[in-house]
Amino acid sequence: MPETVAKRVRLDRELIVEAALELARSEPHADVTFRRLGEALGVDATAMYRHFRSKNELTRAALDRLRAMTTDYARSVPGTWREQLETHMMRFVEVSLEYPSIGAQAAVIDPVGPGDTGTVEFLLEKLTEAGLEGGALIRAYAALSGFALSHGAALAHEVMVTPGAARDGSIPWISTFGTVRLSDYPFVDAHRDALLAIDGVTVYRAGIAAILDSVERGTVADVRSGPAA
Repeated sequence: MPETVAKRVRLDRELIVEAALELARSEPHADVTFRRLGEALGVDATAMYRHFRSKNELTRAALDRLRAMTTDYARSVPGTWREQLETHMMRFVEVSLEYPSIGAQAAVIDPVGPGDTGTVEFLLEKLTEAGLEGGALIRAYAALSGFALSHGAALAHEVMVTPGAARDGSIPWISTFGTVRLSDYPFVDAHRDALLAIDGVTVYRAGIAAILDSVERGTVADVRSGPAA
């Protein structure tokens, strides 16, 4: 009887990151763990530690890959500075929702890699094209980056914890007002239906539009000294 030879997998960082992203994409409601990666790659889970000291280090590398994917896409789409920033921001949230267990970590884990640095470069470049410089440039970058990271991570987390949720940001922003008597809250009562119609990606688009409107007007506020005149 011929001897069966098991196929050996030659692990490296790139292969592990690719496998982590595939798990995040194909199993949106589960965390990516070394055990699950080992099963997917056909190796012992402890083999991951030869390439990544911890799960956080692997997540950092995966997030950096997602940053690079987002920025490369935005650079490939022609347009004005605003159009390219809008493209970048929408692609960012799409990628976060496509790989929710990785995207959900974006607000708490800093990739610190070439993909992340390239994203910072892209945002500063486009905001400079918009005419910003100095403190106004840095404030606009902080507003865009902070909003995208926090909101994108929140939307990705919603996908993870909501069985059957679509990965398009369509989860309602306000699902219900419960048993609250809305007649006691006249503004909420007057706009109840419109408020309940809002979903997560609508809120995201509105936030990005408000920041870019502020950039166009040259009124990016300095929170240390109050709103710009």
